[in-house]
Amino acid sequence: LKEKLADALGVARKMQFDFNRDKRMFELKKENGGDLPPGEEVQLEPTDEDLDAIETFDPPKEPKFYKAKIQSKLNKIEQEKVRRNMSESDPAVARDKYYRAKKDLDSKMEQINTIDGNCKNLRKDLSSRKKRWRQFRGHIAEMTNLGFDEFLNKKGSAGEVVFDHDDGKLDLIVQKDSSDSHSQTKDVKALSGGERSFATLSLLLAIGESLETPFRVMDEFDVFLDPVARKIAMKQLVTVAQEMEHRQFIFITPQDVSNIPTSNRLRIHKMKPPVRSKTVGGAQQQTLNFDN
Repeated sequence: LKEKLADALGVARKMQFDFNRDKRMFELKKENGGDLPPGEEVQLEPTDEDLDAIETFDPPKEPKFYKAKIQSKLNKIEQEKVRRNMSESDPAVARDKYYRAKKDLDSKMEQINTIDGNCKNLRKDLSSRKKRWRQFRGHIAEMTNLGFDEFLNKKGSAGEVVFDHDDGKLDLIVQKDSSDSHSQTKDVKALSGGERSFATLSLLLAIGESLETPFRVMDEFDVFLDPVARKIAMKQLVTVAQEMEHRQFIFITPQDVSNIPTSNRLRIHKMKPPVRSKTVGGAQQQTLNFDN
């Protein structure tokens, strides 16, 4: 009986040593991402001194109680293995699989956190860009409104450009006489052809101040304009074009422009009157001679 008791005590101490060793390895690998730290060694087999150093104590209950408790834990472990579809029976191999899986999980979580951080930065940047875009849009609307009124003032009129950014609409308010508030109208159709043309031209010039296109072409812009309005419009167009040295303007008109002085930056190309032909097809198409 004493020999059996001594053997059982030795087995118990060996199990306690294995438990302490596995716990130590688990803690080291957990702290180092699944691998043992460099230079760290864990004693795999105990010496007699190690076994003798393990203290024993008399349990307060009968062995049958602990045997039944251990068996209950084992049954729960087997049930959990079946539920999780785990076929590995070697604890060491299972731990290695766990460490590899945890390492992969930590790597994926790090990637997710990086992506989440990038998304937050992108949302922050988008919000900042939208804020600057609204400020820029408001600045363009304000400058267009001031320019429109300034161009109309050249003819003794006044006006306002109303931007509805939510509905994507633009309305014009034109006051024919800047000194008479009763001449104000919100319906552009109520204006005469010349007034409507001059208002349209003023709007194009005002909006053009905020455009960055290198070329700007206006064809028959002076249609329906009376001589006074046409003179003002031509003068204003030439002035605006000369002020914008980094852009090129092309104005096409069937009207006489001989009263406009030319320069090295302003050239007038006049096409010859078409030769009327009585044959089918009428006048022949011509081309400009840019060599002169």
